[in-house]
Amino acid sequence: MPYDSLPADAYIPPGQVAVDGLLGSAMALSEHGRLRTLPEWNNGALIKMFTPEARKQNQTTDWYGEHAGKWLYAASLAVGRTGNDTLRKLLLKTAGYLVANQEADGYMGTYSPQLRITSKASLQHQKSWDVWSLGCMVLGLLELNKEIPDERYLGAAKKIGELLLKTFGDGAANITNYGTRYGYSATVVLDPVVELYKATHDQRYLNFGELIVKEVEQRDGLRLIASMQKHKDLETVADGKAYQIIWNLTGLAKLYEVTHKPQYLEAVESAWKNIRDYHLTITGGPWGGIGKHKECFNTKGYWNPSGFVETCSIMAWIQLNKLLLHLTGEARYAQETEKAAYNALLGAQLSDGQLWTYHSFTNGRIFAANYNDCCPSSGAMALEELTSIIYTKRQGGIACNLFTPGSATIALSPNNTVQLIQQTRYPFDGKIKLIVKPSQKSSFPLFIRIPDWAKDAVITVEGQKINKDSISSGAYYRLVRDWDQQNVIELDFPMPLRVVRSAEFATMPQGTADMYRADWFAVTKGPLVYAGNGLIDHKDRERNFQLSPEKISSFFTPVSGRQNQQAVYFRFDPGGIAPLIFVPFYEAGGRKTGGWRLAWFQNQID
Repeated sequence: MPYDSLPADAYIPPGQVAVDGLLGSAMALSEHGRLRTLPEWNNGALIKMFTPEARKQNQTTDWYGEHAGKWLYAASLAVGRTGNDTLRKLLLKTAGYLVANQEADGYMGTYSPQLRITSKASLQHQKSWDVWSLGCMVLGLLELNKEIPDERYLGAAKKIGELLLKTFGDGAANITNYGTRYGYSATVVLDPVVELYKATHDQRYLNFGELIVKEVEQRDGLRLIASMQKHKDLETVADGKAYQIIWNLTGLAKLYEVTHKPQYLEAVESAWKNIRDYHLTITGGPWGGIGKHKECFNTKGYWNPSGFVETCSIMAWIQLNKLLLHLTGEARYAQETEKAAYNALLGAQLSDGQLWTYHSFTNGRIFAANYNDCCPSSGAMALEELTSIIYTKRQGGIACNLFTPGSATIALSPNNTVQLIQQTRYPFDGKIKLIVKPSQKSSFPLFIRIPDWAKDAVITVEGQKINKDSISSGAYYRLVRDWDQQNVIELDFPMPLRVVRSAEFATMPQGTADMYRADWFAVTKGPLVYAGNGLIDHKDRERNFQLSPEKISSFFTPVSGRQNQQAVYFRFDPGGIAPLIFVPFYEAGGRKTGGWRLAWFQNQID
């Protein structure tokens, strides 16, 4: 099968989709905040570090060079989405400056000649982020070239590619020796290498991608495919660093896209299931860091309400799910994207549009990352990834994957353009009016995702209710009909308050008995996770409430009338404490440094 044959779902260009509501507000906040300020922040420090003078003076093996590529990527998508002329001019100015500072051999990083990947004398390669940053730059340049085609941008990306081929191609140097995390910070370049292949059709990039996988599978401690074939936990791969592992999975999935070798997709899907089942918080973010590095997965089966979620890992998880939806069309990938976007991702964005958390916690304090930390750039990228998968093309029709106020215009054929409009308060309310307006009467399938929490979903088409027996939560409902030039579909996804329970425990080393066990509960409503807005009695993170599990929901009473309130709030009043207001997780703590939020509440201890 040729590499450019259509997978299950085709993305919709951002310029054809208008995003309003909660997601649209978050995107606008990011665009007017970080995306418009990064190139000039601190007198242009994150861009000027690419000049020859700055490179010569850089005696570190830092990762700050990633920001320019990530910004190019996110800003290009934002320009495509909004058409904003101010951001477009800034994008062109910044890209021109960066390309002008590319060196003759193709180098477009920030390291001194003594430390960069071309230095055979350097003893710092295993501590290096040089390949990582070059990979970010390739992705940024290629995304820019898609939005604003220009041979300068594609040419600059190809020159970096030539440098990588010269340095690592044909086994000239083993790439696993050129990055942190057992080399996993270098092998992430598989993703941009495959993108170079798709942009150029140059077989050398495909060969290089296969070589990267071969070298990973030959190195003790890595062996991602072999580990997944043996059903090992991802904590045991390299050092379990979530961001690097997930980005490597994305590269492997892209390699499957162009080679169709089943072992690649099988390994990725096995790893995805391992993450979903054992390594996600209730908010949908990959977590770890208890008793180990803050960004590394904990042991499978271990649970703690205060685990660390790195914003970079949220971004990588959203990208992986987006790609797997593209390749397979399966609802579970859209479901995880929605959960992570509305909870973990928005919960990491601060209210000024500039700052994001480095780490966030289901139970913990909000603390802003430094402007030049990695996570703020990743947060902006993740937001811009969402627009193109709200809808996708599928089987000659359209799939509705994410729900948000807004509209889209999608060409199904040269003679038939379909406008879709979502009128809704989602994610605060489960009622959605979906208006379908083809430019001419036609027949095509419309795939409507039914969220996995929507147990009694109702679909009404032009006033006629669909048989409930044909609607399954966690799947797509396929609607095929002869579409008039205006059609109304009404969706009703009931959103009762739901109580979710989890257990923290430790098991005997030589047995199955629990040494201790603490039961916890959280509450959700539709796609939103809720959290207590502050500490218990303004001072405590934990309290053993000892409530009857069947009666927990009875202690929550809806609250309305608060200033700027969009969602339903709840007053939690079990007695013995000052009543605590529950709000959506992303809103709890005031979206500012110092605010506390508690999603999990201890209930019983054995």
